[in-house]
Amino acid sequence: MKAKPSAAILVATSCVAFGAAMVMPLFTIHPAAGRWTSVAKLISPENFRAKPITLPDGIASLWNGGEWHLAVLIGALSLALPVVKLAVLWWEICGFIDLGPGILRFFRAASRYAMIEVFLIALLVMWVKGMPGGSGISLESGTWCFTASVILSFVASRLMESKHGSGKAGKASHP
Repeated sequence: MKAKPSAAILVATSCVAFGAAMVMPLFTIHPAAGRWTSVAKLISPENFRAKPITLPDGIASLWNGGEWHLAVLIGALSLALPVVKLAVLWWEICGFIDLGPGILRFFRAASRYAMIEVFLIALLVMWVKGMPGGSGISLESGTWCFTASVILSFVASRLMESKHGSGKAGKASHP
């Protein structure tokens, strides 16, 4: 194993957290209609049930609602990018490829864009909480798993980058 064992543990944990984030709800919307909620629930109870939303469900909902630009952007940054990053980090750890520090820096920078999902969830929470009628939203375990996955993979790539950087920095400092 070429990388530090701690990086391998971080990447493995990040993979588990990412997988969990794909199946667990990110948040749940609790619809309400203000003082008319009880009457509205009698007329249309299905519209006032709590709605848990997973990342794949949210992307599919955006796509089906005609917001395919946003669906593609979120899909790329929240699904494809983390999968590619984790796969490449595993290849490095297993010794199949040897990433240079530049590629690891790229992945570290790309991790920041994967956090856009967490930012969008925060915006949604603020937006729903500001709606009239008392609708609410609660963050669920998928949000925390996704956040943990991004942070763990960021730290792992940083550890692996320092492994590469320490050897090259030592050579560069000697004339």
